[in-house]
Amino acid sequence: MRGRRSRKAVLVVPAAAALLLVSACGAVTGSTAGGQNGAGGVNSGTTTLQQNPEFSKEPHQMLSATESKQVGWFVADAGGFALYRYDKDTAKPPKSTCDGECLKTWPPVLVGEHTMTSGVDPTLVGSVARSDGKKQVTLAGWPLYRYTGDKKAGDLAGQGKGGTWFAITPEGKKAQANDGAADTPGSTGDGN
Repeated sequence: MRGRRSRKAVLVVPAAAALLLVSACGAVTGSTAGGQNGAGGVNSGTTTLQQNPEFSKEPHQMLSATESKQVGWFVADAGGFALYRYDKDTAKPPKSTCDGECLKTWPPVLVGEHTMTSGVDPTLVGSVARSDGKKQVTLAGWPLYRYTGDKKAGDLAGQGKGGTWFAITPEGKKAQANDGAADTPGSTGDGN
């Protein structure tokens, strides 16, 4: 696909004390740690993504750094669809304000059993409790959403909608029109 580039390394951030690492050849090395937050003993095994179809379905989420000519680096889901942040939400503390009718256009990215990252710092990934009791994935504190107007991977139709919706960068900032000034993953930028 022209104008779109993804990073290759994948790290799985467990929601429930399991850690999986994906090698360049696609093998998944899994290890499960006992205790809270991964503390305790470790058991490991190896499988491949092709052997375990659960990795391609919910409740697993993928946050992947992707580049486009339109906005530079942004975060996409496993299907390559852009993920967005909403300026009416807050990151510190994390709070989601998109409810009711808003959710029909901007469905939240809900927490699954595992959240995998590729080109996104896993320490920036978290969650926030929504008013409906569900947990929503956050990046640098910002709740994440999909846009129903994006019809195929790489679409960024939600970018700038209403002056409050923006594709999110791997650092949790607003993606900007790519005029050569867009942040690249790992840059310090001025913060948004």
